[in-house]
Amino acid sequence: GLVGVFLLKWAQKSKSPHRGLGKLFAWIVCGAGGLLVVGALVQVVTLGYLRSQHPPSGELIDVGGYRMHILAEGEGGPGPTVVWIPGAHEQGLALYHLHAAVRGEVRSVLFDRPGTGWSDPGGFPRRTATEARELARLLERSGEQGPFILVGHSYGGLLATNFARRHPEQTAAVVLLDASPPDAFIYAPVYGSGALAELARAADREGLAKVFGVWGLRGGAMAEPDSGLEELLQRRDSLLADVGEAMSANRRRAATSFAAASIFREFGAGEVTETAPDLVVYDGELGDLPVYVVIPDESAAGIVEPLGLGEAAAARAANFLDRARVRYLDVSSDARLIHTPSGTGHNFPYEVPEFVVELVLGVVAEVGG
Repeated sequence: GLVGVFLLKWAQKSKSPHRGLGKLFAWIVCGAGGLLVVGALVQVVTLGYLRSQHPPSGELIDVGGYRMHILAEGEGGPGPTVVWIPGAHEQGLALYHLHAAVRGEVRSVLFDRPGTGWSDPGGFPRRTATEARELARLLERSGEQGPFILVGHSYGGLLATNFARRHPEQTAAVVLLDASPPDAFIYAPVYGSGALAELARAADREGLAKVFGVWGLRGGAMAEPDSGLEELLQRRDSLLADVGEAMSANRRRAATSFAAASIFREFGAGEVTETAPDLVVYDGELGDLPVYVVIPDESAAGIVEPLGLGEAAAARAANFLDRARVRYLDVSSDARLIHTPSGTGHNFPYEVPEFVVELVLGVVAEVGG
């Protein structure tokens, strides 16, 4: 880049005995800078092409200076509209298979959090409390009629309960699919804020690589390859085959990685004291709102096993997560516990999607009756 050009000119004028080395270094810097510029241009062109091949499947709605993507389908009946919220900081299409399975019977909504899918990046830092307010604006400005049944998987459950706390009049029920309570990120032995911090760093590295056209960089490797995880990913990809290319295209955006890194940091040691009061849903804060806490019957040992912990540390972490899983039973006086089919784990929405579909349609009938 410009630094390399400057160094090259300096080396040419210099009378130092090391002038040759200086010129070599300058050429290396120039070359590296040139590669970065070319990579960035390739990224821009590639994203433009992918966007033309995979336009938004729904609508882009202005939510205050930036747009969020929403896909709402199904005529619906007398029951409430279902809003799906994937885990991590994923795009809405991550639960497309469930949306597609119910849209023939109910009104069903997928949406992209800012920075994911087809949504604009929005403001930074990303925070769950902020995204709860953004979701409310999105639903209102898109013309969707509440109250809604919010279905959140894993980290998505945190957003679902935050929305319900802020907008009880717009919430008919909350279905938590092995949702992640704040306790799991703040206090969990080993598998706590430190793990999220590493995920954030890995996402930042991935985002920076994408800026310069490098795709597929990953960080934060597991202790050893996990065949069970590979099998699960293959099953997920099979379930989402109809939208797989669009999802892959959307993930090429650097904003996707930077947004994920930002949201993971809300539980960081330096930030949680500021974010927690606006993030945590305390015991009883959802009143008598119907809350369905859906968790696997098996221990959380399967979640911590790939982390490569020692036997004692793994047992302690699994015990903590097993007990943290039921914390959401205390947020409402009308919360109930439901176990998933035997042999399923944290990612049961991909292992037994038919179970989730039947459960959600049952909730629609129950609260809509």
